[in-house]
Amino acid sequence: MVNYYDKHKFVSKKLLAELAGVSARTFSRYINSRRHILDAMGVKPNARLLPPQAVKYICEDYCIDLPQELQDPQVINKSPMYKKIIREIQLGTFFEGEWMKITEIPHDF
Repeated sequence: MVNYYDKHKFVSKKLLAELAGVSARTFSRYINSRRHILDAMGVKPNARLLPPQAVKYICEDYCIDLPQELQDPQVINKSPMYKKIIREIQLGTFFEGEWMKITEIPHDF
């Protein structure tokens, strides 16, 4: 999954730990190992909510897939990769023995 970060949403460390599938203590140790990077972003050690740029860094570094509700749907619609995939699917899809043109594709396909 590709994450389309919402630049207005702060995410808790607890939620990121759950999404990563690790305990809060393990996640805290990971955060502490990246303290120099997070300090440069302005994230305080005792912050419970992480700003969007820190969430983006952590998700990319720890390989965390954000759920749809934490992503920005407008960015998804404008993404060149999303548009290319949709175009390829719309050009022709083999379904039940024949080629069909798809006109609408939900975001959670």
